[in-house]
Amino acid sequence: MVEVDPTMGDKEETKSRLDDIKYYTSLFLGALAINCVFGFLFLVPFVLDPAISTLMHDFIEDPVHCKVTSHELRYGKTNCSWASCREGCTAEIFKCHQVRVTYTPKRMYENNTLVDEIAENEWAYLTRTEKLNDPETGEPLGIENIVEDTPLLINIKGCGYPPEVNCDAYAEKYYNHSMADETFPCHYSRMNPWVVLSSYSKDDNVSSVLCSILIPNGLFVLSVVVLVYWYCPYCQARCSKYEQQQDHRNGIQDDSDDEDFTLHDK
Repeated sequence: MVEVDPTMGDKEETKSRLDDIKYYTSLFLGALAINCVFGFLFLVPFVLDPAISTLMHDFIEDPVHCKVTSHELRYGKTNCSWASCREGCTAEIFKCHQVRVTYTPKRMYENNTLVDEIAENEWAYLTRTEKLNDPETGEPLGIENIVEDTPLLINIKGCGYPPEVNCDAYAEKYYNHSMADETFPCHYSRMNPWVVLSSYSKDDNVSSVLCSILIPNGLFVLSVVVLVYWYCPYCQARCSKYEQQQDHRNGIQDDSDDEDFTLHDK
């Protein structure tokens, strides 16, 4: 009579469970790899590019005094060639807040400072000639303006998305500073002194760059490596061959130890 191994059914059941776990894990890793690719492509224009551009402009980390020289709320595409803040970075601009400022490049910001408390020669010399372009075609209009201030931007792109960015509240904040004749903190670029941001943190931008690169790419590489290891016959063969070599070496080492032990007894 043929004897049946009572543990055979348990082994098959365990193997079936492992296959199921491997199958669903593979589906998860495949979906994760695809999402990482699309996630990284999404982060490039919205997070990575603005953060790198901000770092390249080399903004000062310690804020200086800024004062509002003009504030305008404009409507219409032709009147909005630029904006201090706009909600949506890809949409057409039909409403724009244009805040222009000047700053003190050599005097760091101190709270509760009025504009009249700062000498006139401490403000930056920003006089330049601006050539106006047609907002629709981008062609020069042949009109030149001499300006003594510069636009204030909410970030390097001058745009963002709700609820993080509320342009009406942003413009009202600096309008109130103007009405109270108060200064406020701002950061100017060492590379281009006509680029001024209302807030800046180097650590936040560095973190944005590192997270945007490392997290999606790291998860993608990890997912692909696991899937290749599981389903690539060449990789499995190499791994099996390595394990066999290790077992063979361990067997030779055990035989050598047994022979040494036998000779020692003799």
